[in-house]
Amino acid sequence: MKLPARASLETRLSAVRFLLREAMSWPASLGVLVAAVVLLPFLPLGVGLYPVPRLLAALNLLASRAQARAAAYSCAVVPFDRRRLEDRYTFGELAVLVSAPETKRDVSWLLFHGAFALLSGCLAVALPLAAVLYVCAAPLWMLFPPATPLELAFPVTSWPAAGATVLLGLIYGYAAWLLPPWLARRLSGGTLAILSPRRYDELSRRIQDLSAARASALTAHAAELRRIERELHDGAQNRLVGVVMMLGLAQRAAESDPAAAAPFISRAQDAATEALAGLREAVHDIYPPILDELGLGGAASALTSRSPIPCSLDVHGLLRAPAAVESAAYFVLAEALTNAAKHSNASRIEVVLRTEAIPREDVLVIRVTDDGDGGAAVPTYGAVPGASTGPGPGRGTGLAGIARRASAFGGKLILNSPQGGPTELRVELPCAF
Repeated sequence: MKLPARASLETRLSAVRFLLREAMSWPASLGVLVAAVVLLPFLPLGVGLYPVPRLLAALNLLASRAQARAAAYSCAVVPFDRRRLEDRYTFGELAVLVSAPETKRDVSWLLFHGAFALLSGCLAVALPLAAVLYVCAAPLWMLFPPATPLELAFPVTSWPAAGATVLLGLIYGYAAWLLPPWLARRLSGGTLAILSPRRYDELSRRIQDLSAARASALTAHAAELRRIERELHDGAQNRLVGVVMMLGLAQRAAESDPAAAAPFISRAQDAATEALAGLREAVHDIYPPILDELGLGGAASALTSRSPIPCSLDVHGLLRAPAAVESAAYFVLAEALTNAAKHSNASRIEVVLRTEAIPREDVLVIRVTDDGDGGAAVPTYGAVPGASTGPGPGRGTGLAGIARRASAFGGKLILNSPQGGPTELRVELPCAF
């Protein structure tokens, strides 16, 4: 158990460290603020639109780091994820981005931080230094010649003046003991209050996310139903029709020559066996039994072992998730491996499955990296919520299916695939969807 005095000292040292970090980040905040002010007159001319995305990205980075520092100092949990910014936007998208509530909050924080961060940091350092200087230097006033007396808050030329200076130093020391925690609480609390969305904005954003997830879930469900219907129609149904035909031919042949019915019965048996295999495959595609038997790690091992491209699998840190999440992760991995085999021309694939803990929930992460040609992207037609793509021509519908499946669970697809490779696909599935 910590002694009260020691705990109090550590609290104040923690406050001073926080204030110094904020003071050291003040020049960056001032630089972004000056750049914004310089850029503002050129916006109506359209010239200033080109550096706006980079300026917003810098502002977003500064605000996110300040929010993280404030949350760490206050032991607070940030109950939302900050937005992700891309490199390129159309004029309309940029106008919406500049006027977004997140941008307004970031600008408000920038003004708040620019006004108080440096002042708070300077006070945290200057007050204890002034206290030590006044208390230690005032009694030495006799060492200074009368022509150039000791100058502190006022000239110290006598013992009463020295006593007043020491008293002032003690006041500074008392302020240095009390003020930093108060300043740190106000600065961190102000940062979190400004950068946190209002209750209405947060509810509105959640409603939009839930609506997008519901639409994605319905789309993914409809696509699954069409796929199952197509597999049953093209596979098991056709084979069962063949069974019926063979049995009908066998019945007619048995009426005249029982021996002639044997080949038809044999062919009907083969068709029934194939139909049964097709039905088993369709059931497997609905929910693979291997997930119940071996878990997601074992099922992923079976998938990677069947890949035509050599795969390495890392399941370190993978925890069990709800059955629906594991099933989605299984099909995401299967589709990602299929896409890589068809389009990447890769010689090696790395698959990583792990469970990452964030403040609100656990997230199942599927990361597939190949050394292929790159250039993959989620198709631009039919906008997919939750998909963040890299450069590329947008070929292949498999990635759009992966993005829809992830969005149905409130997750997201992050794709980085520059021309020439490598391609990294990362899918995040919340385990408490």
